[in-house]
Amino acid sequence: MEDADWKVKEYGEKKERGLSGADWTMEKTGTRKKENRIYLFLFLLVWCIQMLTAVYFCCQKQGFHEDEYYTYYSTARTYGLMIEDGAWMEREAYFDEFVVLEGEGFQYGLVRLVQSWDVHPPVYYWLFHTVCSFFPGQFSKWFGLGINLAAFGLSMFLLRCLSLKVTGHNEKLSLFVCFFYGFTPAAMSSVVFIRMYALLTVFVYLCAILHVSVIENDRILVKQQFEGECKEGRDSQTGKLSFGKFLLPLMAVTYLGFLTQYYYFIFWFFMAFAFCVYLLWRDRNLWNCIRYGISQAIAFVLAYLTYPSCLGQMFRGQRGAQATSNFFDFSNTLTRISFFWELLDEYVFGKTLLLLLVLLIIAAVFAGFTVRKRKKYNAAYGLLFFAVTGYFLAVSKTALLLGNTSVRYQTPIYGIVVLLLFGAIWGGWNCCCELRGDKKNCIGEKIVLAAAILYMLAGLAGLFSGRVVFLYPEAAERVSFAREKAAAGVPVVCLYDAGQSWCVWDCADEFFEYDRIYFASQNDTEPILDAVIADSGELIVYLSNTAEKQEQLERIRNSNPNLTAYELRYQEKYCDVYYFHE
Repeated sequence: MEDADWKVKEYGEKKERGLSGADWTMEKTGTRKKENRIYLFLFLLVWCIQMLTAVYFCCQKQGFHEDEYYTYYSTARTYGLMIEDGAWMEREAYFDEFVVLEGEGFQYGLVRLVQSWDVHPPVYYWLFHTVCSFFPGQFSKWFGLGINLAAFGLSMFLLRCLSLKVTGHNEKLSLFVCFFYGFTPAAMSSVVFIRMYALLTVFVYLCAILHVSVIENDRILVKQQFEGECKEGRDSQTGKLSFGKFLLPLMAVTYLGFLTQYYYFIFWFFMAFAFCVYLLWRDRNLWNCIRYGISQAIAFVLAYLTYPSCLGQMFRGQRGAQATSNFFDFSNTLTRISFFWELLDEYVFGKTLLLLLVLLIIAAVFAGFTVRKRKKYNAAYGLLFFAVTGYFLAVSKTALLLGNTSVRYQTPIYGIVVLLLFGAIWGGWNCCCELRGDKKNCIGEKIVLAAAILYMLAGLAGLFSGRVVFLYPEAAERVSFAREKAAAGVPVVCLYDAGQSWCVWDCADEFFEYDRIYFASQNDTEPILDAVIADSGELIVYLSNTAEKQEQLERIRNSNPNLTAYELRYQEKYCDVYYFHE
């Protein structure tokens, strides 16, 4: 309900009960404070349960995505993982490239240099390197998961803050939004994926909150003017943007967000465009837009000075060139949008998004009549809708299509999508009640409550039915097998693709178990001339999946004629693992 609606309703109640203005204000203020405390307690209760759920799935994580290994490798490398063809590599030489060694901590310059060779900015890696620096010589999933848990917990508070601002401090709706989204497989997947996307979500929410706060302050100003209580020092004509409360904090958020993940720029771009349109519509004052643009330009210049490689990575690097090509390839547009729409439907709404959209369309039809009749608009809602839609479409056009693991690219806006959808249904159905003159029995909140409970149950079913990505439960058995063979002293050979030697870190958790590993290029077909391999009664072979498998398997048998039998133990993303024996 808008402020003007509350004003009319409160005036009628006050007159009916014969209360003075002061008594009425004190009573309403006390009631609202009590209700706010109740809703805050409920939110904290839900938040604690969500955090415990997140910790549970962190404990369930058994393996790593190759990008997660790169997180460790690129923030802790010592000399670089140099694979020598036809030579043994000791465990320490391999393991040391994934951990920060004693005396090598807090080397932020090296971290920045390594990232400049890749495709990502350095802020997340600096944070990850800082955590690892406090635990020299150790490798643990909890270094990355701890960062993600903190980011997730903070992002849920930020989502509540954003929801309150967009909905006019509607505590019920804000609770429903957080209640639902925090239990989705998408949210939990972002926690257990040891990359920068959970942190990016924090900066996306902060960016949204700062922009929406300006609109909220304008709404408060209008109310104060209506009540004759306009605060001194506020220029009600120009609505000058505050430097200390808006421009400076936004500069900091933009600086850190951009240097966390370049997708922040996409969200900011659409948000900035819509915000400047709002400023021009509000007071026709171009100077506000200029001040806003200058402050943001300064933030981006500082980001460039901090990390000059950013522009090359965005537009000319491997991923930058690929993203640009995908963006301008219009033939794949519908396929890509459909792909990411299905991820949103499955990992946020449990494949029931269509039902919500039907409710929304029905509500929108009635809401349209009310908007035209009473000229009520929610500028904050429009701002977020434009930014989220732009982000979704742009990322859908440029991101990698990697199956369910691509859910990470859209995660930063999923919580806002839930807010917009639930808010639209709530407001639309309440408009239906207004049209039929029944304001006391509005069904909007009942529908949203029912939807939140229904979809939370669907989300919980998804959580515990395998929809949380990046857990890799199969890795536990593989590591156990490696540990068993390592204890028995079985030699290990890795036949790698020389053109993709980086793939050898995809088996890092297994390689950590062995004392040493013999690396040989698959480009060679001659028998391996090594006494340990030639005399062994057992052998573990990691064979690149790009190799001529039968040819390389015969190569191993020719290297040790005693190994007359072999079997495929399991297949990994970049290699197959064979067990040779007599």
